[in-house]
Amino acid sequence: MMFPTKFAVLSTFVAAVNALTINTPASLIECQPASITFSGGSASPYYLSILPGGQPSAAALENLPNADTSPVTWTVDIASGTNITIKITDGSGNIAYSSAVVVQAGSSTSCLGTNSGSSSASASSDSSATSAAASSGSTASAASGSGSATSAAGSAASAAKSSGTAAASAAASSASSAASSALLTKQNAGAAAIILGFVASAMAVIV
Repeated sequence: MMFPTKFAVLSTFVAAVNALTINTPASLIECQPASITFSGGSASPYYLSILPGGQPSAAALENLPNADTSPVTWTVDIASGTNITIKITDGSGNIAYSSAVVVQAGSSTSCLGTNSGSSSASASSDSSATSAAASSGSTASAASGSGSATSAAGSAASAAKSSGTAAASAAASSASSAASSALLTKQNAGAAAIILGFVASAMAVIV
């Protein structure tokens, strides 16, 4: 009969170990990055919201991007002097709150209202995507360069072939002209010999 009691105690212990908790940042400085750490919970993603300080039921001042792992880096884009509480909700609906903390003045106000936050997993994913895109672009450029070189080589070969064909055609034409000239010269010589023969015969008859 002790088993139900032991089981209940064990369940309570496991629930306590897995309880969702969020740590209160030591300080939040306007427009400077702050690391938000949390632990426990039963499932990702984790939803982070910035609430008015000490008011868990109030509407969020802003919602940060969803996170899969701790920590989350948040550039504090809330005006200095604002009292806030950070709310976290896990994928199963469990909720935890940080203590209230006041945003301190920083050296810049240029980030106010930008709603900027990122988890380490998101940053790694973005970096991998950027590297993949760069690698893809390099491969495409190399392929394009190779295609251009092949096209240029083909054009050069075609030009050389055309040049060779023209040269051969010119040589053939020249040879044909030479042969024709030689034939005409031979024919003229034959005709002259015949004429001289007739002249000689005529002279003999006259004498």
